[in-house]
Amino acid sequence: MKDMLFVRRAMLVCFAVFVALFRPPDLLAQNVIFSGTVEDSAGRVIVGAQVTLHTSSGAVVTARTDAAGYFFLSTGARGPATLTIEARGFEILTREIALSSAQQEQNFTLRIAGEQQTVTVTASTGYTATEASSGTKMDLPLMETPISVQVIPQQVLKDQQIVNLIDAITNVSGVAPTNDSYGTSDSFSIRGFDAAALIYQDGLRLDEYSDSGFAQDMANVEQVEVVKGPASVLYGQGEPGGLVNIITKKPRPNRFDSFQQQFGGHGYYRAIADVNQPLVDRRLYSRLVFDGLSSDSFRNFIHTNELSFFPSLKWQLSDLADLTLQGSYQTGSDYTDNGIPFQSYPVNGSQIVAIGYPAPVIRSSNFVDYGSNKVHTRQFDIKPFLTIHLGENWPLRIIYKYAYITTPPTSGQLYPGLDEVYVGNADSKGDLARFGFVTDYFHHRTNQVIADLPGSFTIGKVKNTVLVGFDYSKDTGAYDYNTVFPATINIFNPVYNQPIPPPDPSGQGWNTLGYIAYGAYAQDLVQLPWHIFVLAGVRMNWAYAYENYAGAYVGNSAVHERPTNPRGGLLWQADDHVSLYSSYSSNYGDSALGQNAPGQKFLPPESANQVEFGVKTEWLNRRLTASTAVYRIFKHNVPAPDPSNPALVIAIGTARTQGIEFDVAGQVTRDLRVIASYSNFQSVITKDTNVPSQQGLPFGSVPHFTESFWTTWEPQEGPVRGFRLGGGVGGHSGEQAYQTVYDVNYNPLGFEADKIGSYATLNLMGGYQHNWDRKSLSIQMNIENLLNKHYFSNVNPAQGLPGGPFNIIPAMEFRF
Repeated sequence: MKDMLFVRRAMLVCFAVFVALFRPPDLLAQNVIFSGTVEDSAGRVIVGAQVTLHTSSGAVVTARTDAAGYFFLSTGARGPATLTIEARGFEILTREIALSSAQQEQNFTLRIAGEQQTVTVTASTGYTATEASSGTKMDLPLMETPISVQVIPQQVLKDQQIVNLIDAITNVSGVAPTNDSYGTSDSFSIRGFDAAALIYQDGLRLDEYSDSGFAQDMANVEQVEVVKGPASVLYGQGEPGGLVNIITKKPRPNRFDSFQQQFGGHGYYRAIADVNQPLVDRRLYSRLVFDGLSSDSFRNFIHTNELSFFPSLKWQLSDLADLTLQGSYQTGSDYTDNGIPFQSYPVNGSQIVAIGYPAPVIRSSNFVDYGSNKVHTRQFDIKPFLTIHLGENWPLRIIYKYAYITTPPTSGQLYPGLDEVYVGNADSKGDLARFGFVTDYFHHRTNQVIADLPGSFTIGKVKNTVLVGFDYSKDTGAYDYNTVFPATINIFNPVYNQPIPPPDPSGQGWNTLGYIAYGAYAQDLVQLPWHIFVLAGVRMNWAYAYENYAGAYVGNSAVHERPTNPRGGLLWQADDHVSLYSSYSSNYGDSALGQNAPGQKFLPPESANQVEFGVKTEWLNRRLTASTAVYRIFKHNVPAPDPSNPALVIAIGTARTQGIEFDVAGQVTRDLRVIASYSNFQSVITKDTNVPSQQGLPFGSVPHFTESFWTTWEPQEGPVRGFRLGGGVGGHSGEQAYQTVYDVNYNPLGFEADKIGSYATLNLMGGYQHNWDRKSLSIQMNIENLLNKHYFSNVNPAQGLPGGPFNIIPAMEFRF
């Protein structure tokens, strides 16, 4: 209760201070400022609409609506003018207006076009996305790029009342949850390869596994873009399955404020404020997003308390340059979750000598001592983003980010900074061994720079859209550790908080680690006659990593690699509705760089390549998009534990995934929108030099198929206009993880396969929104796991993480 009151009071104080500081009267402008919002008839914003102003003097001023549906025009003309708004899939709106010396602001509503209407301007509304920048780092139509990119727009996040990133991206085919950080980070796999809690924010790398900060805060997310397949050419080191890029909220030229309150079971309480205010001459505007969360869990001993602030400023320095400054500060605590342990049953087999199943205990069971596993975190970052327009269609974009994360020890525990984990499975009697780490300090610093120069030029009938760029990233960190041995606990009759012997001095140590990576890249999308597009790109990588251990493991290792990664693709847009494409891409992995191998050396760098074929389609005047792809990915130098010393790793050889995917999203009718996906793939370890060998086995912790479906009905007219109903299902097939089984002399006998079953959950939504003037009041209720299905969302060796039970999340939002 105290935590909840603290969150509430902090939110109110910060909200009041910000409003008081950033509500100065607008200064007089020399130019006429005309701005507004473009929406559809249901009140949903339209992104990418072309706004054109024709003045009486003959001047023409243009703008596009941004991700919040806003546009901003500035002109020195006065008197009558003609405003035209065009958006793909909507009727063209033309309106006569009068320009005066005052600042003017209006809302505009576009009607959906008839079936015979032809509109050539790209737009995005509802669940439909026809453009995305993550695949090429340029705003290009998806129908013209031979890359598989899926977008989760803002409307999907609102309708599903997304609380965490994993729930958002599982709307995309081939994406499944994993558990790299025991419930404290955004862990997922794409096309069978574990992303190792690596995501991107506005194109900048965010390694949640190594940095150990908070998971992505969804209150500050505008939309989510998922790039399928290797992405090393533009983003450097990573996993070959793909990447997730978060587009964060940024200042807008129009004033708006919103406040949202969410509730839920298990003591869930969340308050969100979003304040956007133009300041001086509409060339300087600010935004502050606040998120306060206090929640218990259906899992015992799991609590979350977080306060997050995301301030930002945008300054239009001149017609040739603008500067955006974003920052964040987050503080709070959460708990690592070991899930439910397994119990094993011997079987006959050469590779699999035992099968493990989750222990028959209730899903709330937690077998660490109360008060342990608490992680208190403080983190902040600052991110200036400068754009310099070197010429028409040639913007130089430079972005820098500094981030600092620290997790000081938490008082009130058996030992400050105590983290307990399960050791293997529970035995047949239910006895479960445990192991503990005591950490006094942890800190991590990150410095990143990206410089991109996109542009376009035409030679004859050939149009070139090019990009050249450079990126640099440096991560450094340090932590210490000491080992303790909590008493064995019985999962059927647990006795918690038994005395723990003092830390073992022989297990004390510290670690400093660092990673530096930088690269240069170039890319060209060539548009040829007959609607043929050719994509080519290449990157040169440099990477350096080190780790210094002291204590139980002593070593000083480093690696420095300079591989080159190519990329290519071919797309033919057969007509306005269908594009056929094929592509080849390569990858340079960095997870192996951070693994210590026998002989105190680092493993050779991972590498991968992919071949993909696909079809992209747009229907119903581009209100509905659908795509399918088939692919094959090979990955080499995959690390695995060394049987002679599980604390070290060796390169096991080669792994492969191949499969087929389907995605569809958009507006089926004026009242009905849908987003759905399905993927079916096979993963297999094709070469393994380890003993025992995993060769021939499917990947651990990866399902065979994923599926999702969500639809929302929102009437545009009639007596029930303003109401909305939605629902859907989501889940994936069963999966398994492997752990080595040893005899009494510690000789490996084979593997235990720890298995969880398939699942699908049913979720519902109902809501109502009332609009008046520029204000709106929205009430919504989401029901999660309507049938209260007992399932496990993912599996690690020796433990499975249970999914949440039936839960109701009401929410109320006021926007003005």
